[in-house]
Amino acid sequence: MLIIFDVDGTLISGEEYDWKSFNAAFTEITGKTFSVEFWKTLDEVTASAIVHEGLSELDIEERTRIEGLVKNRCLENLKVARQRTPNAFFSTYETRELLEYLREHHEYDIAIATGDWYDTIRYKLEVAGIDLERFIHATSSDAPIRSEIISIAAERSFRPLEDVVYVGDGTWDIRACRTLGIPFIGTGSRIEVLESQGATCILPQIRKDPFLKILSEIKNGAR
Repeated sequence: MLIIFDVDGTLISGEEYDWKSFNAAFTEITGKTFSVEFWKTLDEVTASAIVHEGLSELDIEERTRIEGLVKNRCLENLKVARQRTPNAFFSTYETRELLEYLREHHEYDIAIATGDWYDTIRYKLEVAGIDLERFIHATSSDAPIRSEIISIAAERSFRPLEDVVYVGDGTWDIRACRTLGIPFIGTGSRIEVLESQGATCILPQIRKDPFLKILSEIKNGAR
């Protein structure tokens, strides 16, 4: 079984600082802001997709160029946010314990698939005590579509999608899992929203024993 984890809101905290850094970077580079209507109509919630949709009037080359500038500014903003709030991005002991347990047990493979860019997610994980390079991973720097990012992580793990379980905290994660036809385990601060969207495997907090119980139920077809 391959367990693929989302990052923001799943493995680490700090979404408030993350979104502020991202939105500010987009405005600082482009002079534009995201409207409420923009977020309501957005189909794909990844860093790359958001920037490209926000610049849809431009050609692909210019959008890609500006995306790189926004990404770099976002990383700068994240570093400033952490300087001001040292615990802005952190992981719990239980989360790190689970990752180590899964790494050490050969019946499981683990990977990371995130809608954030590689540079920004590597930084946030690093300051939260998790080394991205210890895990097979795919990011928004690889593809703009979340389901594609998950698929890339599976391919890099040499595992078919039939072996994959995805762990995330957003409704966009549920949509990606439905697109791929893979099981979803929901966690984080939006449990009620996930349940309203049909999520049935729920862990408000990532802890080893409850997590392994859900994995066993999925494996045995009880979920």
